[in-house]
Amino acid sequence: MPSQHKTGHYTFLFVYILAIFSIGNWIERHNTLPLLLAYSSAFFGYVFLLQKTNESRLLFSAGIVIRILLFFSLPSLSDDLFRFIWDGTLLKNGIHPFNELPGYYLNQNIPGLDHQLYDKLNSPKYFTIYPPLNQFIFWLSAVIGNEDWLVSANVIRLILYAADVGSFFLLKKLLKQYRKSENLAFWYFLNPLVVLEFTGNLHFEGLVVFFLLAGIYCYEKNKKWLSATGFGLAVGTKLLPLIFLPFLFLKGITQKKWSIAIIAGSIGSLTLIPMLSESFVKGMMESLDLYFRSFEFNASIYFIARQIGYWIYGYNNIALIGPLSSFASLLTILAISLIGTKRKWSIPKTFLFILTTYLLFATTVHPWYILPLIVLCTLSGFWYPIVWSLLIFLTYIGYTKNGFELPMYIVVVEYMIVFSTFLIEIRFSDRKT
Repeated sequence: MPSQHKTGHYTFLFVYILAIFSIGNWIERHNTLPLLLAYSSAFFGYVFLLQKTNESRLLFSAGIVIRILLFFSLPSLSDDLFRFIWDGTLLKNGIHPFNELPGYYLNQNIPGLDHQLYDKLNSPKYFTIYPPLNQFIFWLSAVIGNEDWLVSANVIRLILYAADVGSFFLLKKLLKQYRKSENLAFWYFLNPLVVLEFTGNLHFEGLVVFFLLAGIYCYEKNKKWLSATGFGLAVGTKLLPLIFLPFLFLKGITQKKWSIAIIAGSIGSLTLIPMLSESFVKGMMESLDLYFRSFEFNASIYFIARQIGYWIYGYNNIALIGPLSSFASLLTILAISLIGTKRKWSIPKTFLFILTTYLLFATTVHPWYILPLIVLCTLSGFWYPIVWSLLIFLTYIGYTKNGFELPMYIVVVEYMIVFSTFLIEIRFSDRKT
């Protein structure tokens, strides 16, 4: 009987690894049926594996091996890498990446900046949106890669891989701190979306997760400066973690740790200094304005508001609805921060609700945007982000050889199931975290 159990473990493990390896190295994102079959196989292999075994060494080895197997190919589901290389190459040649739009540099005989790379950029008409901390990594990848795209990709991968492994160990420490099973960390570490979007597709939310966990851990250990540094570097990597600072400030007042939020905001601001200039401010503000007023993908509340806008105005009034959604999101986040402070919610639980609120009001929700929710859910005990990590992959159905068009029924199904799961958990949960 024990041997049969082990055979089952290895079967699930084989399916899990083969499916993720196939997506990372063979299947193109416009090949919808093979892509969805592979991802669903990986996801259910992941769920069954974690339900059938608690062998930590086996599970950790699986997480390490599958990440290493993604180092053999360029990202399969995202073309963001090419903007990373473009920006890094500019810096390598002493050019500020916010000075001009990419097209300006074509035909200027800058090594590595040619039509082949330009044609792969997904937003060549927009200024870059990546802050200096990311730009340093892009520069490093361009210097070491020396026009070899795979080498540049793997330089970034190595950094995100190290962050992901670091996140796993920090997560285990925090689970122990909150008196939860340390094996819950594998629900994050082996999640197929986490593996594919961080190590596979090189999204920097992986670095954000590491810094957030470091900030939370040091907060719980009363290491104020280290905690502020963790949160500050999270802000420096992606501006999004700014949404957590109001809660940290309010919670800090009750625990005499309010300075952590102030210092974190200051550290996040300091990370901008290396590239601070008039062109940086102008380019970043223009990119952010375009993001909130022009981009729309896989939204929930915004799509409902957009449809109402069609009835009222007769056209897509995103220029008005986008900023209004952002304002409504801000007010709700502040309300959650106040409630979380009053009810003495844990940091992970409050962060989870704050980020969920932001995503529900956002005009754009790519699959990798939800990944911080997965690490927060393992700490807080709410599991709807795991369900979301399965459903949000359906948005890749929209990719074709000629462009992108996501059927609205996919979005409706996704959010109906996720929201229903959330409501059920809220209704029946007696968690006190």
